[in-house]
Amino acid sequence: MYGISDSVLALMFLGTLLLLAKLGEEIFERLKLVPYVAAIVFGIIIGPGVLGLINVLPNISLFISIGINFLLFSGGALEFKNVDTKKLMNYKNIILGVIEFFIPFSLISYFVFLILHSLLIAIVTGIVTGMSSAGPLTRLLSDTGLNKTEEGNKIFQEVVTIEISAVILFSFISDFHNKPITFINVLLTSLELIASIVVIILFSKYILIRLLEKMDANSKAHETTIAIIIGFIFILGFIGELYGFNSAIVALFIGIILRDFINDRPIIAEKISTVTYGLFEPLFFIGLGLYFVKITPALIILGLLIFAIALLIKPIAGFATSKIIKVQPWKNALGTSVNGGVDAALLVVALTLSLVGRYDYSIIMIAITLLTLMVPLLFNINAPVIPVKKSRYVWEIVNSEFKNLKACDIAKTLQTVSVNVKNPISLAFKICTDLNSRAVIVTNSNNRVVGELLLSDMVTLGENKLRTYTVSQGRIVPAIKVRCNAPATDLIKIFRETDPPIVAVVDERGKFIGTILEREILKHISDVLSREAE
Repeated sequence: MYGISDSVLALMFLGTLLLLAKLGEEIFERLKLVPYVAAIVFGIIIGPGVLGLINVLPNISLFISIGINFLLFSGGALEFKNVDTKKLMNYKNIILGVIEFFIPFSLISYFVFLILHSLLIAIVTGIVTGMSSAGPLTRLLSDTGLNKTEEGNKIFQEVVTIEISAVILFSFISDFHNKPITFINVLLTSLELIASIVVIILFSKYILIRLLEKMDANSKAHETTIAIIIGFIFILGFIGELYGFNSAIVALFIGIILRDFINDRPIIAEKISTVTYGLFEPLFFIGLGLYFVKITPALIILGLLIFAIALLIKPIAGFATSKIIKVQPWKNALGTSVNGGVDAALLVVALTLSLVGRYDYSIIMIAITLLTLMVPLLFNINAPVIPVKKSRYVWEIVNSEFKNLKACDIAKTLQTVSVNVKNPISLAFKICTDLNSRAVIVTNSNNRVVGELLLSDMVTLGENKLRTYTVSQGRIVPAIKVRCNAPATDLIKIFRETDPPIVAVVDERGKFIGTILEREILKHISDVLSREAE
Protein backbone atom coordinates (compact mmCIF):
# COMPACT_ATOMS: atom_id res chain seq x y z
CA MET A 1 0.00 0.00 0.00
CA TYR A 2 1.32 3.48 -0.98
CA GLY A 3 4.44 1.69 -2.30
CA ILE A 4 5.70 1.09 1.27
CA SER A 5 6.07 -2.25 3.03
CA ASP A 6 3.28 -3.14 5.44
CA SER A 7 5.64 -3.39 8.43
CA VAL A 8 6.92 0.17 7.90
CA LEU A 9 3.47 1.52 7.05
CA ALA A 10 2.05 0.01 10.23
CA LEU A 11 4.28 2.30 12.32
CA MET A 12 2.81 5.42 10.73
CA PHE A 13 -0.73 4.02 10.90
CA LEU A 14 -0.43 3.11 14.59
CA GLY A 15 0.93 6.55 15.47
CA THR A 16 -1.80 8.28 13.48
CA LEU A 17 -4.53 6.11 14.98
CA LEU A 18 -3.33 6.77 18.52
CA LEU A 19 -3.21 10.54 18.04
CA LEU A 20 -6.62 10.67 16.35
CA ALA A 21 -8.18 8.47 19.04
CA LYS A 22 -6.95 10.68 21.89
CA LEU A 23 -7.94 13.84 19.99
CA GLY A 24 -11.45 12.49 19.46
CA GLU A 25 -11.73 11.42 23.10
CA GLU A 26 -10.74 14.91 24.23
CA ILE A 27 -13.40 16.49 21.99
CA PHE A 28 -16.16 14.17 23.20
CA GLU A 29 -15.05 14.66 26.81
CA ARG A 30 -15.58 18.40 26.45
CA LEU A 31 -19.01 17.75 24.90
CA LYS A 32 -19.84 15.53 27.92
CA LEU A 33 -20.27 12.48 25.67
CA VAL A 34 -18.77 9.00 26.12
CA PRO A 35 -15.13 9.72 25.09
CA TYR A 36 -14.15 6.46 23.38
CA VAL A 37 -17.16 6.61 21.04
CA ALA A 38 -15.21 9.35 19.25
CA ALA A 39 -12.39 6.88 18.59
CA ILE A 40 -14.84 4.45 16.96
CA VAL A 41 -16.33 7.23 14.82
CA PHE A 42 -12.86 8.43 13.74
CA GLY A 43 -11.92 4.84 12.89
CA ILE A 44 -15.01 4.46 10.68
CA ILE A 45 -14.25 7.75 8.89
CA ILE A 46 -10.57 7.12 8.10
CA GLY A 47 -11.04 3.38 7.53
CA PRO A 48 -12.64 1.45 4.66
CA GLY A 49 -16.10 2.54 5.84
CA VAL A 50 -15.76 6.09 4.48
CA LEU A 51 -12.40 7.50 3.29
CA GLY A 52 -10.37 4.29 3.07
CA LEU A 53 -7.13 6.01 4.15
CA ILE A 54 -6.08 3.27 6.59
CA ASN A 55 -6.69 -0.47 6.31
CA VAL A 56 -6.27 -3.24 8.88
CA LEU A 57 -2.76 -4.48 8.08
CA PRO A 58 -1.56 -7.76 9.68
CA ASN A 59 0.68 -5.88 12.15
CA ILE A 60 -2.16 -3.57 13.17
CA SER A 61 -4.54 -6.50 13.51
CA LEU A 62 -2.04 -8.28 15.81
CA PHE A 63 -1.64 -5.11 17.88
CA ILE A 64 -5.43 -4.76 18.23
CA SER A 65 -5.74 -8.46 19.17
CA ILE A 66 -3.13 -8.06 21.91
CA GLY A 67 -4.95 -4.89 22.95
CA ILE A 68 -8.21 -6.82 23.41
CA ASN A 69 -6.44 -9.19 25.82
CA PHE A 70 -4.95 -6.31 27.80
CA LEU A 71 -8.25 -4.42 27.82
CA LEU A 72 -10.19 -7.38 29.17
CA PHE A 73 -7.48 -8.24 31.70
CA SER A 74 -7.40 -4.66 33.00
CA GLY A 75 -11.19 -4.61 33.02
CA GLY A 76 -11.24 -7.67 35.25
CA ALA A 77 -8.44 -6.43 37.50
CA LEU A 78 -9.25 -2.73 37.82
CA GLU A 79 -12.97 -2.37 37.10
CA PHE A 80 -14.08 -5.31 39.27
CA LYS A 81 -11.93 -4.25 42.24
CA ASN A 82 -14.91 -3.12 44.35
CA VAL A 83 -16.96 -6.27 43.73
CA ASP A 84 -17.82 -8.19 46.89
CA THR A 85 -17.12 -11.79 45.80
CA LYS A 86 -19.33 -13.30 48.50
CA LYS A 87 -22.31 -11.16 47.48
CA LEU A 88 -21.61 -11.80 43.81
CA MET A 89 -21.52 -15.58 44.33
CA ASN A 90 -24.80 -15.52 46.25
CA TYR A 91 -27.13 -17.85 44.35
CA LYS A 92 -29.92 -15.23 44.30
CA ASN A 93 -27.62 -12.68 42.64
CA ILE A 94 -26.41 -15.26 40.13
CA ILE A 95 -29.96 -16.30 39.20
CA LEU A 96 -31.05 -12.66 38.95
CA GLY A 97 -28.09 -11.73 36.72
CA VAL A 98 -28.62 -14.73 34.44
CA ILE A 99 -32.32 -13.85 34.06
CA GLU A 100 -31.49 -10.19 33.36
CA PHE A 101 -29.17 -11.29 30.58
CA PHE A 102 -31.27 -14.01 28.99
CA ILE A 103 -34.46 -11.91 28.68
CA PRO A 104 -32.93 -9.25 26.37
CA PHE A 105 -30.62 -11.82 24.74
CA SER A 106 -33.56 -14.05 23.73
CA LEU A 107 -35.82 -11.25 22.53
CA ILE A 108 -33.10 -9.40 20.59
CA SER A 109 -31.90 -12.65 18.99
CA TYR A 110 -35.46 -13.45 17.91
CA PHE A 111 -36.08 -10.09 16.22
CA VAL A 112 -32.63 -9.99 14.60
CA PHE A 113 -33.23 -13.47 13.19
CA LEU A 114 -36.44 -12.17 11.57
CA ILE A 115 -34.43 -9.36 9.98
CA LEU A 116 -31.14 -11.05 8.95
CA HIS A 117 -32.37 -14.68 8.61
CA SER A 118 -29.24 -16.15 10.21
CA LEU A 119 -29.46 -17.95 13.56
CA LEU A 120 -25.73 -17.67 14.33
CA ILE A 121 -25.59 -13.93 13.56
CA ALA A 122 -28.80 -13.41 15.55
CA ILE A 123 -27.31 -15.19 18.59
CA VAL A 124 -24.05 -13.21 18.41
CA THR A 125 -26.04 -9.98 18.07
CA GLY A 126 -28.23 -10.96 21.00
CA ILE A 127 -25.17 -11.62 23.18
CA VAL A 128 -23.20 -8.44 22.45
CA THR A 129 -26.18 -6.04 22.42
CA GLY A 130 -28.16 -7.80 25.16
CA MET A 131 -25.28 -7.87 27.67
CA SER A 132 -24.00 -5.03 29.83
CA SER A 133 -20.43 -3.84 30.48
CA ALA A 134 -19.01 -3.05 33.91
CA GLY A 135 -16.35 -0.62 32.64
CA PRO A 136 -18.71 2.02 31.18
CA LEU A 137 -21.07 1.57 34.14
CA THR A 138 -18.23 2.38 36.57
CA ARG A 139 -17.74 5.76 34.89
CA LEU A 140 -21.49 6.43 34.74
CA LEU A 141 -21.99 5.70 38.44
CA SER A 142 -18.97 7.81 39.34
CA ASP A 143 -20.14 10.78 37.25
CA THR A 144 -23.59 10.74 38.85
CA GLY A 145 -22.36 10.12 42.39
CA LEU A 146 -24.12 6.74 42.62
CA ASN A 147 -20.87 4.80 43.03
CA LYS A 148 -20.95 5.57 46.77
CA THR A 149 -24.57 4.52 47.27
CA GLU A 150 -26.18 1.17 48.02
CA GLU A 151 -28.21 1.45 44.81
CA GLY A 152 -25.09 1.96 42.74
CA ASN A 153 -23.40 -1.08 44.30
CA LYS A 154 -26.44 -3.27 43.61
CA ILE A 155 -26.60 -2.17 39.97
CA PHE A 156 -22.87 -2.81 39.54
CA GLN A 157 -23.13 -6.35 40.96
CA GLU A 158 -26.02 -7.06 38.58
CA VAL A 159 -24.00 -5.88 35.59
CA VAL A 160 -20.97 -7.97 36.60
CA THR A 161 -23.17 -11.10 36.71
CA ILE A 162 -24.78 -10.18 33.37
CA GLU A 163 -21.36 -9.63 31.79
CA ILE A 164 -19.95 -12.94 33.04
CA SER A 165 -23.11 -14.78 31.88
CA ALA A 166 -22.70 -13.32 28.40
CA VAL A 167 -18.99 -14.17 28.26
CA ILE A 168 -19.62 -17.80 29.22
CA LEU A 169 -22.43 -18.17 26.66
CA PHE A 170 -20.25 -16.60 23.97
CA SER A 171 -17.45 -19.04 24.82
CA PHE A 172 -19.86 -21.93 24.45
CA ILE A 173 -21.19 -20.67 21.09
CA SER A 174 -17.71 -20.01 19.69
CA ASP A 175 -16.44 -23.40 20.86
CA PHE A 176 -19.46 -25.18 19.40
CA HIS A 177 -19.18 -23.40 16.05
CA ASN A 178 -18.82 -25.74 13.04
CA LYS A 179 -19.57 -28.82 15.15
CA PRO A 180 -22.62 -31.05 14.51
CA ILE A 181 -25.41 -30.36 17.00
CA THR A 182 -25.74 -33.65 18.87
CA PHE A 183 -26.27 -34.45 22.53
CA ILE A 184 -22.74 -35.89 22.84
CA ASN A 185 -21.15 -32.79 21.25
CA VAL A 186 -23.15 -30.46 23.46
CA LEU A 187 -22.17 -32.45 26.55
CA LEU A 188 -18.49 -32.68 25.60
CA THR A 189 -18.31 -28.98 24.68
CA SER A 190 -19.95 -28.02 27.99
CA LEU A 191 -17.57 -30.22 29.99
CA GLU A 192 -14.58 -28.90 28.06
CA LEU A 193 -15.65 -25.32 28.72
CA ILE A 194 -16.24 -25.94 32.43
CA ALA A 195 -12.92 -27.77 32.76
CA SER A 196 -11.07 -24.89 31.04
CA ILE A 197 -12.62 -22.33 33.38
CA VAL A 198 -11.89 -24.42 36.48
CA VAL A 199 -8.26 -25.08 35.48
CA ILE A 200 -7.60 -21.40 34.71
CA ILE A 201 -9.23 -20.26 37.97
CA LEU A 202 -7.41 -22.84 40.13
CA PHE A 203 -4.03 -22.22 38.48
CA SER A 204 -4.36 -18.43 38.75
CA LYS A 205 -5.65 -18.51 42.32
CA TYR A 206 -3.36 -21.09 43.89
CA ILE A 207 -0.21 -21.04 41.77
CA LEU A 208 0.07 -17.78 39.85
CA ILE A 209 -0.83 -15.53 42.79
CA ARG A 210 1.67 -17.28 45.07
CA LEU A 211 4.37 -17.01 42.41
CA LEU A 212 3.65 -13.29 41.99
CA GLU A 213 3.68 -12.67 45.76
CA LYS A 214 7.03 -14.42 46.09
CA MET A 215 8.49 -12.56 43.12
CA ASP A 216 7.10 -9.25 44.35
CA ALA A 217 8.71 -9.79 47.76
CA ASN A 218 12.14 -10.65 46.35
CA SER A 219 12.36 -8.56 43.19
CA LYS A 220 13.65 -4.99 43.27
CA ALA A 221 11.66 -3.93 40.20
CA HIS A 222 7.89 -3.88 39.72
CA GLU A 223 8.51 -4.46 36.02
CA THR A 224 9.50 -8.07 36.78
CA THR A 225 6.13 -8.77 38.39
CA ILE A 226 4.28 -7.08 35.54
CA ALA A 227 6.30 -9.07 32.97
CA ILE A 228 5.31 -12.34 34.69
CA ILE A 229 1.63 -11.30 34.64
CA ILE A 230 1.79 -10.46 30.94
CA GLY A 231 3.65 -13.67 30.18
CA PHE A 232 1.00 -15.81 31.84
CA ILE A 233 -1.81 -13.88 30.13
CA PHE A 234 -0.31 -14.98 26.80
CA ILE A 235 0.53 -18.54 27.89
CA LEU A 236 -2.83 -19.26 29.53
CA GLY A 237 -4.52 -17.61 26.55
CA PHE A 238 -2.70 -20.03 24.24
CA ILE A 239 -3.76 -23.01 26.37
CA GLY A 240 -7.33 -21.70 26.40
CA GLU A 241 -7.35 -21.41 22.61
CA LEU A 242 -6.20 -25.03 22.31
CA TYR A 243 -9.30 -26.12 24.22
CA GLY A 244 -11.74 -23.77 22.54
CA PHE A 245 -11.64 -21.02 25.20
CA ASN A 246 -10.87 -17.62 23.65
CA SER A 247 -7.65 -15.97 24.88
CA ALA A 248 -9.33 -12.60 25.51
CA ILE A 249 -11.91 -14.24 27.77
CA VAL A 250 -9.10 -16.09 29.58
CA ALA A 251 -7.47 -12.69 30.17
CA LEU A 252 -10.71 -11.37 31.67
CA PHE A 253 -10.92 -14.23 34.17
CA ILE A 254 -7.21 -13.87 35.09
CA GLY A 255 -7.80 -10.17 35.74
CA ILE A 256 -10.76 -10.89 38.02
CA ILE A 257 -8.77 -13.45 40.00
CA LEU A 258 -5.69 -11.20 40.35
CA ARG A 259 -7.66 -8.04 41.14
CA ASP A 260 -6.87 -8.05 44.88
CA PHE A 261 -3.16 -8.72 44.31
CA ILE A 262 -2.92 -5.87 41.77
CA ASN A 263 -5.01 -3.30 43.64
CA ASP A 264 -3.06 -3.96 46.85
CA ARG A 265 0.00 -2.72 44.94
CA PRO A 266 -0.86 0.77 43.65
CA ILE A 267 2.31 1.15 41.57
CA ILE A 268 1.67 -2.07 39.65
CA ALA A 269 -2.00 -1.11 39.20
CA GLU A 270 -1.00 2.33 37.95
CA LYS A 271 1.52 0.98 35.43
CA ILE A 272 -0.95 -1.58 34.07
CA SER A 273 -3.62 1.13 33.86
CA THR A 274 -1.27 3.53 32.06
CA VAL A 275 -0.26 1.01 29.39
CA THR A 276 -3.79 -0.29 28.88
CA TYR A 277 -5.80 2.93 28.91
CA GLY A 278 -3.08 5.15 27.48
CA LEU A 279 -2.09 2.88 24.57
CA PHE A 280 -4.17 -0.23 24.01
CA GLU A 281 -7.64 1.13 24.77
CA PRO A 282 -7.58 4.06 22.28
CA LEU A 283 -6.01 1.84 19.61
CA PHE A 284 -8.62 -0.85 20.27
CA PHE A 285 -11.60 1.49 19.99
CA ILE A 286 -10.37 3.32 16.89
CA GLY A 287 -9.48 -0.09 15.47
CA LEU A 288 -13.13 -1.14 15.79
CA GLY A 289 -13.92 1.28 12.99
CA LEU A 290 -11.28 -0.18 10.66
CA TYR A 291 -13.18 -3.46 10.30
CA PHE A 292 -16.17 -1.75 8.69
CA VAL A 293 -17.21 -2.32 5.11
CA LYS A 294 -18.19 0.62 2.92
CA ILE A 295 -20.98 2.52 4.62
CA THR A 296 -24.27 2.41 2.65
CA PRO A 297 -27.79 3.68 3.46
CA ALA A 298 -29.01 0.07 3.82
CA LEU A 299 -26.25 -0.73 6.33
CA ILE A 300 -27.05 2.38 8.38
CA ILE A 301 -30.77 1.57 8.40
CA LEU A 302 -30.12 -1.99 9.62
CA GLY A 303 -27.77 -0.72 12.32
CA LEU A 304 -30.36 1.84 13.48
CA LEU A 305 -33.05 -0.84 13.48
CA ILE A 306 -31.05 -3.21 15.70
CA PHE A 307 -30.13 -0.27 17.94
CA ALA A 308 -33.81 0.64 18.34
CA ILE A 309 -34.75 -2.98 19.11
CA ALA A 310 -32.02 -3.30 21.76
CA LEU A 311 -32.83 0.10 23.31
CA LEU A 312 -36.48 -0.83 23.69
CA ILE A 313 -35.89 -4.39 24.96
CA LYS A 314 -32.83 -4.12 27.24
CA PRO A 315 -34.42 -1.97 29.99
CA ILE A 316 -37.33 -4.43 30.36
CA ALA A 317 -35.37 -6.93 32.47
CA GLY A 318 -33.85 -4.26 34.71
CA PHE A 319 -37.24 -2.63 35.19
CA ALA A 320 -38.85 -5.97 36.06
CA THR A 321 -36.21 -6.92 38.66
CA SER A 322 -35.91 -3.48 40.26
CA LYS A 323 -38.47 -4.28 42.98
CA ILE A 324 -36.64 -7.48 43.92
CA ILE A 325 -33.34 -5.70 44.62
CA LYS A 326 -35.04 -2.49 45.81
CA VAL A 327 -33.59 -0.06 43.28
CA GLN A 328 -35.51 2.71 41.51
CA PRO A 329 -36.95 1.17 38.30
CA TRP A 330 -35.50 3.69 35.83
CA LYS A 331 -32.04 3.48 37.46
CA ASN A 332 -31.96 -0.29 37.28
CA ALA A 333 -33.48 -0.38 33.77
CA LEU A 334 -30.90 1.97 32.25
CA GLY A 335 -28.00 1.09 34.57
CA THR A 336 -28.12 -2.55 33.46
CA SER A 337 -28.30 -1.51 29.79
CA VAL A 338 -24.87 0.09 29.34
CA ASN A 339 -22.61 -1.01 26.48
CA GLY A 340 -19.18 -0.16 25.17
CA GLY A 341 -16.61 -2.48 26.72
CA VAL A 342 -16.41 -6.26 26.72
CA ASP A 343 -19.32 -6.42 24.26
CA ALA A 344 -17.29 -4.67 21.55
CA ALA A 345 -14.31 -6.92 22.26
CA LEU A 346 -16.49 -10.04 21.91
CA LEU A 347 -17.78 -8.79 18.56
CA VAL A 348 -14.21 -8.45 17.25
CA VAL A 349 -13.50 -11.97 18.51
CA ALA A 350 -16.64 -13.16 16.70
CA LEU A 351 -15.32 -11.56 13.51
CA THR A 352 -11.88 -13.18 13.83
CA LEU A 353 -13.55 -16.58 14.42
CA SER A 354 -15.77 -16.05 11.35
CA LEU A 355 -18.94 -16.20 13.44
CA VAL A 356 -19.97 -13.01 11.65
CA GLY A 357 -18.81 -11.39 8.43
CA ARG A 358 -17.56 -7.80 8.08
CA TYR A 359 -20.92 -6.59 6.75
CA ASP A 360 -22.76 -8.08 9.73
CA TYR A 361 -20.02 -6.78 12.03
CA SER A 362 -20.55 -3.25 10.68
CA ILE A 363 -24.31 -3.40 11.33
CA ILE A 364 -23.92 -4.72 14.88
CA MET A 365 -21.14 -2.26 15.71
CA ILE A 366 -23.32 0.68 14.67
CA ALA A 367 -25.96 -0.57 17.13
CA ILE A 368 -23.39 -1.01 19.94
CA THR A 369 -21.90 2.45 19.30
CA LEU A 370 -25.31 4.12 19.47
CA LEU A 371 -26.22 2.20 22.63
CA THR A 372 -22.93 3.25 24.20
CA LEU A 373 -23.73 6.89 23.40
CA MET A 374 -27.46 7.01 24.17
CA VAL A 375 -27.93 5.00 27.39
CA PRO A 376 -25.73 7.33 29.52
CA LEU A 377 -27.54 10.37 28.06
CA LEU A 378 -30.92 8.89 29.03
CA PHE A 379 -29.58 7.92 32.46
CA ASN A 380 -28.29 11.45 33.06
CA ILE A 381 -31.70 12.97 32.39
CA ASN A 382 -32.90 11.61 35.74
CA ALA A 383 -29.51 11.46 37.45
CA PRO A 384 -27.51 14.42 36.13
CA VAL A 385 -23.73 14.46 36.31
CA ILE A 386 -22.56 16.00 39.57
CA PRO A 387 -20.38 19.00 38.66
CA VAL A 388 -17.11 19.44 40.50
CA LYS A 389 -17.29 22.90 41.99
CA LYS A 390 -14.01 24.73 42.21
CA SER A 391 -13.92 27.52 44.74
CA ARG A 392 -12.10 30.44 43.16
CA TYR A 393 -12.28 32.31 46.45
CA VAL A 394 -10.52 29.54 48.40
CA TRP A 395 -7.81 29.22 45.76
CA GLU A 396 -7.18 32.97 45.84
CA ILE A 397 -6.73 32.83 49.61
CA VAL A 398 -4.29 29.94 49.42
CA ASN A 399 -2.47 31.42 46.43
CA SER A 400 -1.97 34.76 48.15
CA GLU A 401 -0.57 33.01 51.22
CA PHE A 402 1.76 30.70 49.28
CA LYS A 403 2.88 32.97 46.45
CA ASN A 404 5.79 34.46 48.39
CA LEU A 405 6.93 31.11 49.80
CA LYS A 406 9.46 28.79 48.21
CA ALA A 407 9.63 25.01 48.53
CA CYS A 408 12.68 25.21 50.79
CA ASP A 409 10.88 27.68 53.10
CA ILE A 410 8.34 24.96 53.88
CA ALA A 411 10.78 22.02 53.87
CA LYS A 412 13.14 23.66 56.38
CA THR A 413 10.34 24.05 58.93
CA LEU A 414 9.36 20.36 58.77
CA GLN A 415 10.89 17.16 60.05
CA THR A 416 12.90 15.38 57.35
CA VAL A 417 11.66 11.94 56.32
CA SER A 418 14.79 10.36 54.82
CA VAL A 419 17.38 7.59 55.18
CA ASN A 420 20.74 6.76 53.66
CA VAL A 421 21.14 3.77 51.32
CA LYS A 422 23.47 2.18 53.87
CA ASN A 423 20.98 2.42 56.76
CA PRO A 424 19.08 -0.69 57.85
CA ILE A 425 15.69 -0.94 56.22
CA SER A 426 14.18 -1.34 59.69
CA LEU A 427 15.07 2.32 60.31
CA ALA A 428 13.18 3.38 57.18
CA PHE A 429 10.20 1.32 58.33
CA LYS A 430 10.30 2.92 61.81
CA ILE A 431 10.51 6.45 60.39
CA CYS A 432 7.47 5.83 58.17
CA THR A 433 5.37 4.40 60.99
CA ASP A 434 6.47 7.01 63.57
CA LEU A 435 5.84 9.96 61.24
CA ASN A 436 2.74 8.46 59.57
CA SER A 437 4.35 8.67 56.13
CA ARG A 438 3.63 6.44 53.12
CA ALA A 439 7.27 6.61 51.97
CA VAL A 440 10.76 7.74 52.92
CA ILE A 441 13.29 9.53 50.71
CA VAL A 442 16.57 7.63 50.11
CA THR A 443 19.85 9.52 49.70
CA ASN A 444 23.41 8.39 48.93
CA SER A 445 26.75 9.31 50.52
CA ASN A 446 26.90 12.45 48.35
CA ASN A 447 23.58 13.64 49.80
CA ARG A 448 21.81 13.21 46.48
CA VAL A 449 18.33 11.73 46.15
CA VAL A 450 18.40 8.12 44.93
CA GLY A 451 14.65 7.60 45.09
CA GLU A 452 12.00 6.67 47.64
CA LEU A 453 11.12 3.55 49.60
CA LEU A 454 7.40 2.85 49.96
CA LEU A 455 5.97 1.65 53.25
CA SER A 456 3.69 -0.79 51.38
CA ASP A 457 6.76 -2.43 49.79
CA MET A 458 8.54 -2.71 53.12
CA VAL A 459 5.51 -4.37 54.70
CA THR A 460 5.59 -7.14 52.09
CA LEU A 461 9.23 -8.02 52.89
CA GLY A 462 8.40 -9.93 56.04
CA GLU A 463 9.90 -9.73 59.52
CA ASN A 464 13.20 -11.50 58.72
CA LYS A 465 14.13 -9.23 55.81
CA LEU A 466 13.08 -6.13 57.72
CA ARG A 467 15.63 -7.06 60.38
CA THR A 468 18.49 -8.01 58.04
CA TYR A 469 18.14 -5.91 54.86
CA THR A 470 19.74 -2.54 54.25
CA VAL A 471 17.88 0.22 52.44
CA SER A 472 19.86 -0.49 49.26
CA GLN A 473 18.36 -4.00 49.15
CA GLY A 474 14.81 -2.67 49.21
CA ARG A 475 12.74 -1.69 46.18
CA ILE A 476 13.77 1.91 45.63
CA VAL A 477 11.52 3.70 43.14
CA PRO A 478 11.90 7.15 41.51
CA ALA A 479 10.92 10.09 43.74
CA ILE A 480 9.43 13.43 42.76
CA LYS A 481 11.91 16.25 43.31
CA VAL A 482 11.41 20.02 43.32
CA ARG A 483 14.00 22.77 43.36
CA CYS A 484 14.51 24.82 46.50
CA ASN A 485 13.40 28.02 44.74
CA ALA A 486 10.22 26.47 43.25
CA PRO A 487 7.05 28.38 44.23
CA ALA A 488 5.17 26.71 47.07
CA THR A 489 2.04 26.80 44.89
CA ASP A 490 3.75 24.22 42.65
CA LEU A 491 3.63 21.78 45.56
CA ILE A 492 -0.15 22.08 45.76
CA LYS A 493 -0.42 21.28 42.06
CA ILE A 494 1.96 18.31 42.37
CA PHE A 495 0.01 16.72 45.23
CA ARG A 496 -3.33 17.45 43.58
CA GLU A 497 -2.40 16.05 40.16
CA THR A 498 -0.04 13.13 40.90
CA ASP A 499 -0.73 12.25 44.57
CA PRO A 500 2.87 11.31 45.48
CA PRO A 501 3.47 9.89 48.98
CA ILE A 502 6.34 12.33 49.53
CA VAL A 503 8.28 15.06 47.68
CA ALA A 504 12.03 15.70 48.00
CA VAL A 505 13.38 19.26 47.94
CA VAL A 506 16.86 19.77 46.42
CA ASP A 507 19.11 22.77 45.84
CA GLU A 508 20.46 24.08 42.55
CA ARG A 509 23.24 21.46 42.58
CA GLY A 510 20.79 18.60 43.24
CA LYS A 511 21.79 18.23 46.89
CA PHE A 512 19.06 17.03 49.23
CA ILE A 513 17.53 19.66 51.55
CA GLY A 514 14.35 18.22 53.01
CA THR A 515 11.00 16.54 52.45
CA ILE A 516 7.36 17.57 52.25
CA LEU A 517 4.34 15.36 52.88
CA GLU A 518 0.87 15.99 51.51
CA ARG A 519 -0.71 16.17 54.99
CA GLU A 520 1.74 18.95 55.88
CA ILE A 521 0.60 20.99 52.89
CA LEU A 522 -3.05 20.30 53.76
CA LYS A 523 -2.45 21.34 57.35
CA HIS A 524 -0.86 24.57 56.17
CA ILE A 525 -3.85 25.27 53.89
CA SER A 526 -6.25 24.44 56.71
CA ASP A 527 -4.48 26.89 59.01
CA VAL A 528 -4.70 29.59 56.33
CA LEU A 529 -8.44 29.04 55.85
CA SER A 530 -9.04 28.93 59.61
CA ARG A 531 -7.32 32.30 60.05
CA GLU A 532 -9.36 33.69 57.16
CA ALA A 533 -12.62 32.45 58.71
CA GLU A 534 -11.75 34.14 62.00
